[in-house]
Order: sequence, then structure tokens, then C-alpha cells
Amino acid sequence: MARLSLEKLGTFGAVLAALACPICFPKLALVGVALGMGVFAPFEGYVVLAVQALFVLAFVGQWLAFRRHRNRWLLSLSGAVTLLVFVGYYIFLSTVLLQFALVGLAVASVWLVVELRRCAMCAVAPKNAITDA
Repeated sequence: MARLSLEKLGTFGAVLAALACPICFPKLALVGVALGMGVFAPFEGYVVLAVQALFVLAFVGQWLAFRRHRNRWLLSLSGAVTLLVFVGYYIFLSTVLLQFALVGLAVASVWLVVELRRCAMCAVAPKNAITDA
């Protein structure tokens, strides 16, 4: 049974909100408009807040998943991209930083899926070895 984790929800929501924010993510604007996300242009101030909230939600999900996989590099990447999105909005006002943060969040999400599958295989392997002997 598949379950939706906080990290996946946060990542998917952040990417979706980024598609609706053409000023913050101009390279994604074309894709967002093609998908009908241009409707949210009048609400861009709220979309900016949603992007930030969803990055924090994704980080919280990564932190909760850290208790299972114990990969400090993965948690560090997630923390760095979450920090990068706030630096990009409030300190340097750079769309390049925001785009790097979005790509970093997607990379961290894919890495988490791989890491959790690896941890699941490691947990299953000793059980099979005992029953086979």
C-alpha cells in the first residue's frame, strides 16, 4: 500500500506552486502557462508564500525520514535547499538561486526514494538469510 509522505507532498506542491509563479521562476513560466497555471498570476504573493511553506513542509518530511535512513548528506542537502529558497527570496532576490533550490529539492526527493528503498532491502535481506539456512 502506497502512502503519501510529507516530503513528497511538499516537493510536489513546491514544484506545482513554482509553475504558477512566473516572476520567481521565469524559466518555468512557459510550462506553467501551457498547463493553465497562468490563472494564478493575480495571486502571486500568496503563491510565493505557498512555495516557501511547501519547501519547509518538504524539509520536515525529510527530517522525519532521516530517523529511518540516517543519511546526513541527504538531510544536509534538503536543509541547504530550504535555506537557499529563503536566501533567494529575502537576501539576494535572485531567480537563479530559486531555480537551484527547486532543482535541489527535486534531487533530494529522488534521493530519498532511492535511500528508503535501499534501507528496505537491507532490512529484508537478513530475514531471508535466516530462513534459508
